[in-house]
Amino acid sequence: MPKKPDISFIIITYNDAERLAAALASTAIMSTKAKLDWETFVVDNGSTDDTTLLLSEYRQALGPRLHTLPLHRNLGTTVSRNLALRKARGKVICVLDSDAELLDDDLGRLLAFLDHFKDVGIVAPRILMPDGSTYNSVKKLPTITDKLRKITAILTNRRARNTDWYPDFPFARPRPVHTAISCCWFFRRELFDLVGPLDERIFYSPEDVDWCLRCWKAGKAVVYFPFFRVKHHTRQITHKRPLSRLSLSHIRGIVYYLRKHGYWVDRSRIVGRHIEPLACSLASQIRGWEGST
Repeated sequence: MPKKPDISFIIITYNDAERLAAALASTAIMSTKAKLDWETFVVDNGSTDDTTLLLSEYRQALGPRLHTLPLHRNLGTTVSRNLALRKARGKVICVLDSDAELLDDDLGRLLAFLDHFKDVGIVAPRILMPDGSTYNSVKKLPTITDKLRKITAILTNRRARNTDWYPDFPFARPRPVHTAISCCWFFRRELFDLVGPLDERIFYSPEDVDWCLRCWKAGKAVVYFPFFRVKHHTRQITHKRPLSRLSLSHIRGIVYYLRKHGYWVDRSRIVGRHIEPLACSLASQIRGWEGST
C-alpha cells in the first residue's frame, strides 16, 4: 500500500477563485517548509467563476498531490466536506476555508502538540483578520438567548452583547475551549472515525459547533493554539445580510443543534458533564508542556 501522507488538507469552495489561490499556495508552501508529505482535496460546490480554470492550473503545478471533487450545485459545508474527509488518507487532517491561508511555517510544532496530547481532538490555530487583528474564533457553547441577542442587535443596527464570548480572549497560550470555528481545524484522522461525519442535516452552520460538542462528548478536547497563525479573508455574509437565505439557514441550524443536544438557555449542565473535567485536566498538562518546550 502507498505510504499515508503526513497531512491532508480539506478545502471546500464556492465562487471564491480569488481567495482559493492563496489557500492552495499556502498549504503547499508551508507543508514543504515543514518537510511534510501532504495532499489537498478541493471540493467545488458548483462554482461559476474561474474556479475550474484555477484548479486546472494548480493541478498542473501540484500533480497528484491535488485532488479535485467537482459538484454540480452548492451542497453546503457538511455534505461537501464529508465527501473529502472520507477520501483523505493523511495521518492528520486540516479543514481549511477557501478564504483562509496558513501564515506560519512551523506546522511541525502544531503537529507535535497534537501528537503529544492524545486527549486533544481538534487544534484550532489563531485566526487573523486582513488588518492583522485577532478574530474571535473560539466561543462558549451557544444558547438560544445568545443568538436572539445577536439577531436583534443586527436587525436594529446596534452593537451586539456577545454573551457566548470569552471575556479574556485573545489568549496568549494554548487552552481548551468549548468551540472553534472551522475556518481552520487540525485533527488526527482517527477522530473522524470516532466522532463520525459532519451532520448533513445542517446545510451551512453551526456544523462546526455541533462537531466540537460531539468531540467533547467522545472524550476529545478542542484546544486553541495561538502559536500558529492563519489569515482569514472572511466575508461574514450572515452578519451583513441577516435575512438572506444563508442567514435563515443558519438560524434553522441553531434551532436544530440546540434541540439535538437537549439544551436551550443554560449551557452549564452540558459543560459540567462533558467539557469541564477534561478541560481542567488538560489545562495543567498544557502548562507543563509549555514549560518543557
